[in-house]
Amino acid sequence: MPTFFVQRKNITDDTAVLSGTEAGHMLRTLRLRTGDAFYAFDEEGSRYRMRILEATSRSLRAEVLESFPPEPPPDVAVVLLVGLPKADKMDFILEKATELGCSRVIPFRSSRTIPRLDAQDVKRRLLRWERIALSAAKQCGSGRVPDISPLLPFPDALRAGAASEGKIILYEGEGRFGLKKALLGLSGAKSVALLIGPEGGFSEDEVAEAERAGFLRAGLGSRILRVETAAVAAVSMTAYHFEKP
Repeated sequence: MPTFFVQRKNITDDTAVLSGTEAGHMLRTLRLRTGDAFYAFDEEGSRYRMRILEATSRSLRAEVLESFPPEPPPDVAVVLLVGLPKADKMDFILEKATELGCSRVIPFRSSRTIPRLDAQDVKRRLLRWERIALSAAKQCGSGRVPDISPLLPFPDALRAGAASEGKIILYEGEGRFGLKKALLGLSGAKSVALLIGPEGGFSEDEVAEAERAGFLRAGLGSRILRVETAAVAAVSMTAYHFEKP
């Protein structure tokens, strides 16, 4: 059954109203009709099973059949800090980070970041990233959408990641100390920040700056990975490592 987003203010007692993009997707793209059931979640993560009572060309009214509490937060919150890559690779990273349960994604600019965006570009990108994360949360049936930070300069990204109990910078120049070993040393941590560079990687000065901010240097094996591959691999390994049996 498909999942959609509904604003809490549009839920009254046992009915809800959906309009705009969500209603258009339901009615015109998926061709749902009166009597069809669907799942929904609101901005607080509460989840619902609903059934369409009536629909117009632009909105619909649905009956709330069941309500479910928000999905419990992960035992370990994963924060992904990633250097802005070229083209639409950030879209892919955000989609997969959402599916894998990241709590927050922080894009940043560093010395080797290739795209150079003006203020309007940054604003447009952020709106797009928020839509992609919401869409990914709906696709995987989760009521949790990661917080997406605006594009930050590298020093500000380090400060944003400093709140995490565990902090790891993934660096291709680190061939001896891998991510697996780094995660083993974070027993008891409730939050982990993963710092991944753009296509050009990190400069030695940036690695040193991250280490001064408390980030532990670790590698992802002998191969040099694309930024989008490194991001998915690091988040997957971290989520798996901290998953309860």
